[in-house]
Amino acid sequence: MEELRLVGPLPEHKKQYEEMMDEWEAFGGRLNPGALRRFSPVERKNVTYEKWLEWAEEDRKTVQELFFFMRGDRILGAVSIRKKCAEVDGHSGFGIRPSERKKGYATKMLSMALPIMKGYGIDPVVISCARDNIGSAKTIQNNGGRLIREVEDDGEMVQIYYITEAPLS
Repeated sequence: MEELRLVGPLPEHKKQYEEMMDEWEAFGGRLNPGALRRFSPVERKNVTYEKWLEWAEEDRKTVQELFFFMRGDRILGAVSIRKKCAEVDGHSGFGIRPSERKKGYATKMLSMALPIMKGYGIDPVVISCARDNIGSAKTIQNNGGRLIREVEDDGEMVQIYYITEAPLS
């Protein structure tokens, strides 16, 4: 089996990114992490991959760092890491493309991102998910997440988890 890895977005990922985004948008539902967005509300259309790379680089410098989760040359999903966070947003957002879900990839991806967060001095790692997002809740729990509380955010119940130790892989 090909090695699973986290990599920052590069120009050579254009085709794989566009294929993943087309799949995700056709599937519908929430796009997570939000850093994957390619729709520009200002321009009212999807931007080019090159423009998106500029957004990702600006985000990396100011707000969050995004990593593609890859097997071979296929992007399976993505995870973002925020060094600072509002509790409801957490230190990380993650998602797996629809065709690759329910294969344990989200748990593995988050387990690979946790040492990066710990390396940034983030402790505890705060991760949140919608209460009805059972897959994300299981992913967080599988990585040692403890439910701390539930809060309402913009009419939605959100669960706040703390991860204090990186799991043993």
